[in-house]
Amino acid sequence: MWLFSKHIDLAALYLPIWLCWMVLFNLPSEYLQADIPLWVWVLFVLCIDVGHVWSTIFRTYLDKEEFREHKTLLMVAPLISFVVVATIAFISTFWFWRLLAYLALFHFVKQQYGFLALYKMKAQDFGIKKIFQDKWVLYLATLYPVVYWHFAEGLYFSWFVTNDFINLRSLFDISSRFWVLFFQPLNILYWLIIIAWTVEEWQRSHKVNTGKILWMLTTAINWYVGIVYFNSDLAFTVTNVVAHGIPYLTLIIYYQYQKKGIKGDGLTTAYRVAAAILPVVFFLGWLEEYFWDMLIYGDRGYFFGAVIAYPFDLLQSPLAQAIGIGCLALPQLTHYIIDGFIWKSNESNPYVRQIFKNGSK
Repeated sequence: MWLFSKHIDLAALYLPIWLCWMVLFNLPSEYLQADIPLWVWVLFVLCIDVGHVWSTIFRTYLDKEEFREHKTLLMVAPLISFVVVATIAFISTFWFWRLLAYLALFHFVKQQYGFLALYKMKAQDFGIKKIFQDKWVLYLATLYPVVYWHFAEGLYFSWFVTNDFINLRSLFDISSRFWVLFFQPLNILYWLIIIAWTVEEWQRSHKVNTGKILWMLTTAINWYVGIVYFNSDLAFTVTNVVAHGIPYLTLIIYYQYQKKGIKGDGLTTAYRVAAAILPVVFFLGWLEEYFWDMLIYGDRGYFFGAVIAYPFDLLQSPLAQAIGIGCLALPQLTHYIIDGFIWKSNESNPYVRQIFKNGSK
């Protein structure tokens, strides 16, 4: 059982991140510990990470039918986001990034479960009694590495800014040796549970849900190697972005293509839908990062300024910075909020069930 089709699932959901693992495991340590090169940042952060955020507009604001169905949500979410973000950023920029990091973590975890839920919806295996329930194993696969992160020391990576996740280890006056001994058996237990879930999933049915098993195992391996195994900003960024952004872009393209097929109008191939969406989201991602750097960061002027010279200087006053951050964070915050509503299989999203209840096995 596959979510989109065997070839699309393997090519879009799994092959990109598997190739990233192969590269990362074969990189010399000096590359893993070096600063992220500009081309890596452009490809993975600007195009995939920021781009996938903007792809949401094709599912919402640019789709008249979807906009009409979710009009209140789509109008209120940006307004609330701006007020909350600008207020927090005015009080403390660091706490804005810290709270955004935890919100992003919640969003990333929920997306992993959301794809698992789509696999389950296609297989119609909700409500089945199991020892290792899918939902809780998925949350274990994602949250255990995050717990480890909160007790680790000497990390060379962060979600957005240095120390954005609270270091709980500092609350305990206990030796480093203790924490090593504490997490060693937990690491083993983590993998034993993942393996046990896989065995139970494999044996409980005569028809193995290959896609669902690959999604769970890929999620567990990716979150573990990206956070626990590699202590590298490059490894965390690549594994985090690729496993999150490419599946979402694929989901948007597949949904729009299938919906047009159901309605019998518009573009006729998935390639044409992708060709209409991807250049737009990459451009909007570039534009968003251009303004972030011109007004807030000020560390990639050599890249953005080479294309269009900055007409304004960095924002200096706390109020101007807060307003600037409130505006520039709108796409990301709005994406986090509305994403929790537009993929639910309910009356507000009639095409979700139509698209994913049938299809390639």
